[in-house]
Amino acid sequence: MAKTLLPAGCYDLLPPYARQESELSSALLGVFESFGYQQVSPPLLEYTESMLAGRGNALAAQTFRVMDPDTNKVMGLRADITLQIARIASSRLVDQPHPLRLSYNGLIVRMHSEQLKGDRQLRQAGIELIGAASPEADAEVILVAAAALKKTGITQLSIDLNLPGIVSALLANERLDNETVQRLFAAISHKDISTINTLSFAHRDVLIALLQSAGPADQALAAIERMDLPASARQQCRELHEVLKILKQSGSKDWSITIDATENRGLSYHSGISFSIFVPGSASEIGRGGRYRIEAATPSGEDLEATGFTLYVETLRNFLPAPDSQRRVLVAGGITDASASELRDDGYVTVCSLPEYGNDEDEAKRLKCAFIYNNGTIKAIK
Repeated sequence: MAKTLLPAGCYDLLPPYARQESELSSALLGVFESFGYQQVSPPLLEYTESMLAGRGNALAAQTFRVMDPDTNKVMGLRADITLQIARIASSRLVDQPHPLRLSYNGLIVRMHSEQLKGDRQLRQAGIELIGAASPEADAEVILVAAAALKKTGITQLSIDLNLPGIVSALLANERLDNETVQRLFAAISHKDISTINTLSFAHRDVLIALLQSAGPADQALAAIERMDLPASARQQCRELHEVLKILKQSGSKDWSITIDATENRGLSYHSGISFSIFVPGSASEIGRGGRYRIEAATPSGEDLEATGFTLYVETLRNFLPAPDSQRRVLVAGGITDASASELRDDGYVTVCSLPEYGNDEDEAKRLKCAFIYNNGTIKAIK
């Protein structure tokens, strides 16, 4: 047999883990629906002229492109589902009452891995709350994410709250050249205070103080509130305070909440409060979310505020116990044994024998069946 080779970061999901992932996705969607989030399913391929427009440009470096032979237009394989939901909200559902509560589940493919294990093929499941701009909306999506994780048995969470727009607020009145801006944001990403100290701008010391304030939520927020922040940044901090208050009132003692105001992991379209969720034993986040703006999303052409989150299903699956073994029964009478339908009604998995392979206990063992059914009688195999 010729050796098969898959692209780096892509993989086959085999039994019983494919079934486990499907059941996990279904369970997550069930929780989303119980909170009023209705499922939508956007396509895997879209034309890049719409997919990468506006804030979608943040995905350009992660998007595989192919040529549509029918139209000679460039299409992109989706690298994220959130902005597809935004497109649906501003087009197909533009006349629906707000806020919209939408959920999704699907595969994405990325040019470059963000995960430590190198996956480029990812399954996302998440929600988007569209048309609400309050701290209550931000807190809602975090609480729904926690409820979904609880459904899978995960209750110990580390929630890291961020303000990706606060740096822009500090730099609003600066006239820095592109090279300096790139150096600054690279330094912020790496917490490189020494490099920031070599740059000259008005709120440099405040930015350094923000970097140094990262830590447990109460301590970090208290430190931030003592800083001399511009008005727009202070408003973001007030909203963060309200979100933290709701999470502490409605959350769990099993949660650890931290604040890292300047962190802006991954996709750069987030504009307000954002967050990442970690679980014990995971070096990478299990979920990510935050606030963003959908441009020209109303019939009158006005922008809409939205917030949501994505859970990475394949990462989450690593924290679940091994899938339960199914109650597999070899039906010795083959596919024509109509009485075997009663076994399926009782929750058994029936494997019908085929004449070229036999129908005895040895065949049942070979097919990993714990039972054999013959002439109306089911027998456990030792």
